[in-house]
Amino acid sequence: MPARVLHYVAQVTGEPEPETASRAIYDAVLETSAAGTRTPDLGGEASTSEFTDETIARVKRKLGP
Repeated sequence: MPARVLHYVAQVTGEPEPETASRAIYDAVLETSAAGTRTPDLGGEASTSEFTDETIARVKRKLGP
């Protein structure tokens, strides 16, 4: 959901930063799952916190300092 909101903000304002953040979140979620960190509802064993922590770390790496 946050990624879609940022995508909408980018469309409305014409600013590129929200779109960049939106893409980083979207990609990070997919990459985290593809790397095997999944919650039980997705066939994994990670807790929601573990999945979220890994996703946030990936977003931070994508967006830099």
